[in-house]
Amino acid sequence: MDVALERGWWAIAGSVLRMELDSMIRVIYLLHNPDVRDRTLASCVAGKGFKNDRGRIADQKMIEVATGTNGWVDAVYKFGNKFVHLTDAHDYAEVDPFQVYEHRDEVIKYLNKYHQGKVPGRPLDDSSTLRDIAAYTPHVLNKITSNLNGYIERLHAEVPN
Repeated sequence: MDVALERGWWAIAGSVLRMELDSMIRVIYLLHNPDVRDRTLASCVAGKGFKNDRGRIADQKMIEVATGTNGWVDAVYKFGNKFVHLTDAHDYAEVDPFQVYEHRDEVIKYLNKYHQGKVPGRPLDDSSTLRDIAAYTPHVLNKITSNLNGYIERLHAEVPN
């Protein structure tokens, strides 16, 4: 993450956050759905993906479950998608994707709520740029990773094998 930020590789930094968040979302889904947990885990281990008896489990369904306990999940997921998928955000040399992002107020709210004071300078506001919010990326990654590890511990306690 540090190298990506130092070099201005914003798409890579955003993708790393999104990948870690995807793992957390899936573990939260498994914790909230013990009735399909064994079959879903078996499908993953067999290389067939995140599926239950009815087929592939949609990301949106898992996000809804995860957002219920962590309101910030949806905001990070939506903005992270702009970097995982080929979008206008990849033209950040020409246009600041954060300045044109329609849900930036959500991102600003959660970054200020959970990470204010961890980055030197003023709190984020409507004038904040991608470079401004990128400074928060290591802190957001640490929060996601910490939460993911806690959820994995809970899952491990519930699934003895």
